[in-house]
Amino acid sequence: MTHKEKRALMDEAIKAITIPFLRKQGFKGSFPHFRRVKTDRINLLTFQFNMYEPKFVVEIANCSSEGIYRGWGSIVLPNKCTAHDMFNRHRLGSKATGDSWFDFGKTSFFSNVYQKLAKDVIDFWTEAEDWWERDKWEQRLMKPEGDK
Repeated sequence: MTHKEKRALMDEAIKAITIPFLRKQGFKGSFPHFRRVKTDRINLLTFQFNMYEPKFVVEIANCSSEGIYRGWGSIVLPNKCTAHDMFNRHRLGSKATGDSWFDFGKTSFFSNVYQKLAKDVIDFWTEAEDWWERDKWEQRLMKPEGDK
């Protein structure tokens, strides 16, 4: 099976299993970027796929409810911010396994690896919620006073 075919099967499993779970947790957005608006911040979640191997990571971050200001002058509005825009982010599973890549290149005769990995993301949900709660989300606030 080609890398492209494996990726299509992984996308299908994430869309069928993980994304409905994210929606129940209050996330909006479209694959691969999701946001959950809280009263004081925005929780971000992004799926990032390896270009060369059948693997992906799930990165999470927090953003100010006002968006972020990049040091070189550009502003990312809150409805456009992704985990990749944030300096401080966390990869799901890195605390438990040390290896945060979800590898869908390995096949099994006994289970569907794509469905298993889509469910594994959900299994790390407590880790995600704990991290979002502890993260100092003010890492990149909107444009500082006095900047033009």
